[in-house]
Amino acid sequence: LPLAHLGLNRYGQFCNWLYKLFDYVDAQGRNVIKGWASILQKPQRAKLNQLLDKLVKHGDGLYPQMLTGTDIPGIQKLRVHGNVQLRPLLCSGPINQGEEYTLLQGAKEIGDRWSPMGALESAREHKAAVVADPEHRRKEHERVS
Repeated sequence: LPLAHLGLNRYGQFCNWLYKLFDYVDAQGRNVIKGWASILQKPQRAKLNQLLDKLVKHGDGLYPQMLTGTDIPGIQKLRVHGNVQLRPLLCSGPINQGEEYTLLQGAKEIGDRWSPMGALESAREHKAAVVADPEHRRKEHERVS
């Protein structure tokens, strides 16, 4: 495996990550995903981190229980179950398809509604921004414990 796919797990042990993970960064350089994750309660963050670890190891192998499509083609949601239904929105790539995922928008599903309202459309806009300027509009995922 390329060195880019080697990393440290939460115990400080080397492991093979099959996919790289990126966070969306807004026009002011703020990591939107890190900001969203930091306001979650600790048990929610733990479940989110656990599922993100699975994503970088298994990718699309998480379909359909943990990773599913949305009404917008190319935008997927992670299904983090719990008292609060976290649904971070992401895409495969979009720069290196099959090698990476980019987290685009933090969100929750409450019944059949998204919180924040318009989360899917925001994810589509964020993906377009990443495609237009990947060097400045995304960064390697920053884990929030």
